[in-house]
Amino acid sequence: DALRFALITGSSAGNDSKLSPVKLEAGRNFANKLWNATRFVLKSAGADWRGQDIQWDSLQTEDRWILSRLSRTVSSVNKAMADFQFAEAQRQIYDFLWGEFCDWYIELAKIRLRSPEQALTPLTVLVYVLETSLRLLHPFMPFLTEELWQNLKSSLSSDWQAGKSIMVAPYPEADAKAVDPEAERVMESIIEIVRSIRNARAEHNVESGRWIEAQIYGGKLTTAITPYSQSIETLARARPVTVREIRKGDAASGNSLVLVLKETEVVIPMESMVDMVAERKRL
Repeated sequence: DALRFALITGSSAGNDSKLSPVKLEAGRNFANKLWNATRFVLKSAGADWRGQDIQWDSLQTEDRWILSRLSRTVSSVNKAMADFQFAEAQRQIYDFLWGEFCDWYIELAKIRLRSPEQALTPLTVLVYVLETSLRLLHPFMPFLTEELWQNLKSSLSSDWQAGKSIMVAPYPEADAKAVDPEAERVMESIIEIVRSIRNARAEHNVESGRWIEAQIYGGKLTTAITPYSQSIETLARARPVTVREIRKGDAASGNSLVLVLKETEVVIPMESMVDMVAERKRL
């Protein structure tokens, strides 16, 4: 499957494609990522969990976001497949599974699963998105997806999926009702905030164990972002995280790093990132 992934990556009709060890490693790493994601879902669900229907009215923002992104990805992949653009279809599945489902949704789900006060479990959405994604990826990585799909089916046995093999399971189709532009807008801002803080940490060589302060000014998205302050703390290693609506003119006075994002602003006091005395001495 890693070889099949490597052969398809970057290929286009009528052109030769160089097969490099880097592509093979990328295929192996992607397979490993999927294996670990499935293991996490199965371990989180436990032996007693059984499939449930998605309660659309009670979903949290990140649930609606990942379901919306899944629907858009399925639609885009089906169009690419119909146009024989197999490399593009594989790239879109890869970007969704690694860059959105594994890197962001699973990490947010871990925070929710650790919180005992969380009434709504993310397990239903986790299983649904993973199972659908495996069927979407099956033509490109048939052996891996069959193995993982069978594990899901046997461990979480219920009526949510019929069929003895993923080969005869229906190929996913886009669900128009799942598309949620507002949830995508909110989550894109939260992801952008976390990335900006992580980049600031990297640029200033902040030790991995050090917590830095972050002030977030959300504007129109303040109400939607506020419930995710704890998630931003965990994912960006920032504490305390304060969320306000508007930044006043003197809010970033003194030594502060101001990060102007698409719809929000992040202010990080330099004192929380570096030892100011040592930094002055170095300069």
